[in-house]
This record gives sequence, C-alpha cells and structure tokens, in this order.
Amino acid sequence: MKSQRGFTLIEILIALVIFAIAGIMAAMSLHTMIRAHTKLKKTDHALTQLEMTMTLMRRDFSQVINRPVTDSNGVQQPAFLAPGVGEIELTRTGVMNPLQVSRQSNMQRVGYVLENGALKRLTWGALDEPPQMRAEREVLLDDVDSLQWQFVESNGKTTSVWPSTDVLTQLVAPLPIAVLVVMQLKNSGVVQGVFPIPAQGIVNVPKKKS
Repeated sequence: MKSQRGFTLIEILIALVIFAIAGIMAAMSLHTMIRAHTKLKKTDHALTQLEMTMTLMRRDFSQVINRPVTDSNGVQQPAFLAPGVGEIELTRTGVMNPLQVSRQSNMQRVGYVLENGALKRLTWGALDEPPQMRAEREVLLDDVDSLQWQFVESNGKTTSVWPSTDVLTQLVAPLPIAVLVVMQLKNSGVVQGVFPIPAQGIVNVPKKKS
C-alpha cells in the first residue's frame, strides 16, 4: 500500500496565491457593488429633489395672483417681480388655512433664488412686510451651476426681467402668461420647465386704509 504524499511547499504557496487573488477580486467586486449602490441612492435622491422642486414651482405659478405688496422699506412692489439677477418673487393664492384662522390670508409671498450653488425657495410671513422682515429660505436643490428665467408676454415675446420695460409705468403691472426656467445642474445637465399662469389678468389690489 502506497503512503499518501503531502503537499509540497510550492503547491501550498500556489494555493495561497490563488486564494489571495480570489479574495482580492471578491473584495473589488463588493467595493464596486457598494459604490454603484451609493451612486444609485444619490441619483434617486437627486431625482426626488428635482421632482419636488418642479412640483413646487408648478403649484406656485399656477396660483399666482396680481396682488401688489409693500416691502419692508415701505415701497410698493408688483405682484410678480424678477429683476433679472436669477431671483424671482410672486404673490400666490391657494394657501391652506387648516385651523380656519379668520385673519390669516390665503395669499402668500414666495420666491426663488440661486445662492452659492443652491436653489432656495423664499417665503414671507406677510404680504405687506413690517420693517426688518426677512424671508425664510429653504434649500430645494444643491449643485446648481446656473438659473435662468424667461417670461412670456401677452404678445408672445419673451423677456428675462419682469415687469418688462413696456409696463413699468403702470400702477398694477400685468402678469406674464407663462414662465420658462432653465437650470444647469452639476450632475444632471440642463433641466427646463414651462409653467403657464392661469390667473394672467386677474387683479387683487389691496384697499387703501382710510
């Protein structure tokens, strides 16, 4: 009966090398899977943020009403204001009043601005601001490289500022008939949105105090 031969040192070393290579490949595969999963989660989060942002914009623009406001300096501002620096302000209606507070208006002043690569939504606590009132800021999107607005006039022309120069002398400037937004996102490229303004022409001017 022949005696069993043991593994030689070279065979053991070869086996160890094979196991080491297999272990490295398994670790690399696991690392790749983790990175892909993390990237997918980030992508899902970014898409969710973008969808929420576009939904908010759609709601705000669909509820625009032509109600001028008074800023914290006592200066009357048009209901829809876009000075051409990436910032926009508007008066909207349709704000819910779940507690049925009689003095709480269903109108609100909101806005959008790009600050330090972040798209923020602005909200004011009152339409006609008391002195020193500041808007609250909520970050909607990160990694925004640029933000551009275009406004469609009743004649079909577009402008990047509102009120346009043709209506600056009017006491109550009309609303645009639609708003176009173009955002350059760092990881998603160019995103565009078109929002009609159904209330174009509806005016709600605050009554002067006697």
